[in-house]
Amino acid sequence: MIDAIGLALLVGALTSLCAYHLRRRHIAAFARGATQGSASERDAAFALGRMIFADVKRLRRDPVLVPLFGALGASPSTILRKGGCCSGVHRLFITCLDSIGIRGAQITVFRRAAPAEAHCLVQVSADGANILIDVDYGVWLRRADGRPIDLLGLRSGVTPVIEPFVLDRTASYADGQRSRPAGYPDREYYLFDYELTRTANWAETWMRRALYPLLYRLTAGRVDCLLLPPICEWPEVLVAAGLCASALGLLAARALVF
Repeated sequence: MIDAIGLALLVGALTSLCAYHLRRRHIAAFARGATQGSASERDAAFALGRMIFADVKRLRRDPVLVPLFGALGASPSTILRKGGCCSGVHRLFITCLDSIGIRGAQITVFRRAAPAEAHCLVQVSADGANILIDVDYGVWLRRADGRPIDLLGLRSGVTPVIEPFVLDRTASYADGQRSRPAGYPDREYYLFDYELTRTANWAETWMRRALYPLLYRLTAGRVDCLLLPPICEWPEVLVAAGLCASALGLLAARALVF
């Protein structure tokens, strides 16, 4: 019985990895099409951002096919097909960048008055510089002198300038009846306290809330600045890793019992 369960878990892991491989090819094809003709990594990042801003529809929540794995988020390929909220749109951006050899990682900005109300951006490493891009609103963050700013710069207290990089397109919503131009709306919600910026919204799910105190102690607070690798943006890979770990656990338990 244990052997059968272990085999089923391994088959499930293999199936998940095959799905990842096929979906990553789809994402790579989209990214190459969006960045064709770009002269630099920076140009490619902004070209991809413009395409996602205009073509990927916005939803209130990311679509999750299997509620059991809802905490892992939606697959980037699902976001590309169906749309998503800010976290899903930026997950798509990160995985597209990774497919063409550009490193990106999600960061999260907060409001001090309402820390649960968070918004995510992406830090892109392009041409030797770190650039903060928000493809959900078609803006990027820079210093007053025009130089890029990164996560550490925000946390040090530098107030960024918010500049649209999408000038002639609008973002659309799933219902097809609403659209908006690039730029943050003039509302209190978007008055972020950038010194609170972290690499993740640790209050988003029960799993993150449980892990954060432990990770904070283990890393002496550096967990707030550690950028996740793009592979972690694929739920398929995380599911496969979990299934493999479960199968190995069963085999170890079998060895101890018998």
